[in-house]
Amino acid sequence: MNKNRKLTSLSRLLFNYSPKQLVFAVVLGMLSGALYSLIIPFILSGLEDDSLTVSDYVLLEDGGAGFFIFVTAILLTKVASVIFVNNIAKSASADLKLSVAKRIQALGVDTVERIGFSKILNIVVDDVNKITNAAVAIPMMIVSLVTVLGMLTYLAYLDLQVFAFICVAIVIGVLLFQLPVLFAKGLYTRSRNDKDALQEGIRGLIFGAYEMKLSHEKGKQFLAEEIAVPLASSTSQEKRGDAIIHLAGNASEMICFFVIGAVVFLLPTGYLSSGTSAFGVVMALLYITGPIASILSMMQTLKIAQVSLERVHQLQMLEPEVYSTSKNTVENTEWTKLSLSEVQYQYTSDEVDEAFALKPVSLNFEKGKIYFIVGGNGSGKSTLSKLISFHYRPTKGSVQFDDTVVTENNLMQMREKVGVIFSNYHLFKKLYIPTEKIDREKVQQYMETFKLTGKTELVGNIFTTTKLSDGQRRRLALLVALMEDKDIYIFDEWAADQDPEFKDFFYTQVLPELKAQGKLVVAITHDDRYFNCADSVIKMESGAVKSMMNTAAISLAKPAMPSMAQA
Repeated sequence: MNKNRKLTSLSRLLFNYSPKQLVFAVVLGMLSGALYSLIIPFILSGLEDDSLTVSDYVLLEDGGAGFFIFVTAILLTKVASVIFVNNIAKSASADLKLSVAKRIQALGVDTVERIGFSKILNIVVDDVNKITNAAVAIPMMIVSLVTVLGMLTYLAYLDLQVFAFICVAIVIGVLLFQLPVLFAKGLYTRSRNDKDALQEGIRGLIFGAYEMKLSHEKGKQFLAEEIAVPLASSTSQEKRGDAIIHLAGNASEMICFFVIGAVVFLLPTGYLSSGTSAFGVVMALLYITGPIASILSMMQTLKIAQVSLERVHQLQMLEPEVYSTSKNTVENTEWTKLSLSEVQYQYTSDEVDEAFALKPVSLNFEKGKIYFIVGGNGSGKSTLSKLISFHYRPTKGSVQFDDTVVTENNLMQMREKVGVIFSNYHLFKKLYIPTEKIDREKVQQYMETFKLTGKTELVGNIFTTTKLSDGQRRRLALLVALMEDKDIYIFDEWAADQDPEFKDFFYTQVLPELKAQGKLVVAITHDDRYFNCADSVIKMESGAVKSMMNTAAISLAKPAMPSMAQA
């Protein structure tokens, strides 16, 4: 069975988490609803002779005491049902969030980029919470539904023709409610799409704060176009959907009063067997109005949750990246050369020009050498680097270590060889290395070398803070990368935010020392004064390798600096 089917309905989501508890909670809810439905006959019997009598059978002699026992039983069963389902819903929601997180992690980087940060954040935060809220409402709906069924049973006991008339009226009411609900779902879907655009606007508002502070008009225009417009559209769509739901719900609720009017004013005099029967019918219809209204209002929550559930389901249906996690898939882990053979890559992201593609690239990268990748914006530098780091899989062509072709069987093992610091890197507050394997002396040496001493400390395997300046954060990211001791290091404009001292230190000491350790180093850079630090400089242009120069072709003086150990 396809596991993704579990996300197509709320009931399936809850049932798959804890079927026994859910069944127990539903039974309690049904019992509570059944007891609710007996309140009217209980009251009517009490008005007659202070006992509960059904079809001439006396169930309770002391109606007063029995009534309060009844109410207590309703309270206990209803509360127990709500608590049980609430716990199941919260736990299932937590599992759903974890499942979504695992699915996101299992997707390829290019797929995540295609979906977009804002949509993913909305799914994890907004959609899952709406699903949880709807799931928690299910026990209340069950109680209301069973109450309605119980009252209908009581009406059937009083008069079958009245019962049939009321059933027809309820069916008409439900149909009148469902037709506009389908239209409202489309409005909720469009509102949800507008919220994705709003989330992207909020992201720009936060990360673009520095730029907008320097231009009042730019900030004003951004706020109007990227925040106000999607917010107004989303709110408008949601308000229209709510209005339709409320109109349909209230109209359906009023049908009960139309039925009451028909019973009281339109039925022939003496049609009901007794005044008590007429009184019982009216009481039951008045009593049934509340549960019906409750069901209809909850259907609005369920309809909104269904839109969110479909979004989560779409994410779960995306194909995960396929690779083996076995560490015994490659016989020889030693290698000397990384080769790209006629490698091509085609973007499919909505946020990237789909016409752009990396044209066939054939390159050899040797261990113990430094390679610089240069070129203008959109030349393919980052795309090439992500192919070398195995974040992207080639659309065509192959990548191999010596004679070992990188496939899904050894992809994960090959990725373990790579350390990267991209321009949009994320600095984790934790060093994901077993505490006992951390070389404290080396960490302290790097802290002093990168002038991070006193700025942050490594306690156990957690940094005391990562709230540092941009340059300090990059140096801390470099420290983490060096501690992970990879075979391949890729740096995307690492020195861009560094002052001249650390920029020079990076090119003339950090990279050469990695080279001396036998590492393969690839750096994307525009610092042409340091081209002599590389063994080869690869120039990209329009998605193709335009040229590849070796050190002999670069006539720049190489400045002298002390080694990292001496610094």
